[in-house]
Amino acid sequence: MMNLLLIFFALPLATIVFSIALQRILDNPILVAAIIFSVFLIVTFVVEDLNLLIATIIYTILSFITAIIVRYIDENNNENNGNCNNNLNNSIVQGNQCRRMR
Repeated sequence: MMNLLLIFFALPLATIVFSIALQRILDNPILVAAIIFSVFLIVTFVVEDLNLLIATIIYTILSFITAIIVRYIDENNNENNGNCNNNLNNSIVQGNQCRRMR
């Protein structure tokens, strides 16, 4: 029972969190997925469980999708902030709003 909770809840959640952090640091979804794959592959061979090998492939796909979503969100935030600064002279960005400096 505990292994099922670990495989279906804890490890996917940890994969998502680490993928977000790695994507913010590395800014490369393929590299993020490769690192997650490498870590889980080492764990798979240490534990010697074939079910974990299948889960490793699924976690790698989950990591890649998460990294792409984070990259998309970051690019949209950067575009919004850039447009705000370009449209207003002497402006600053606070939250999602542009405000003029006096």
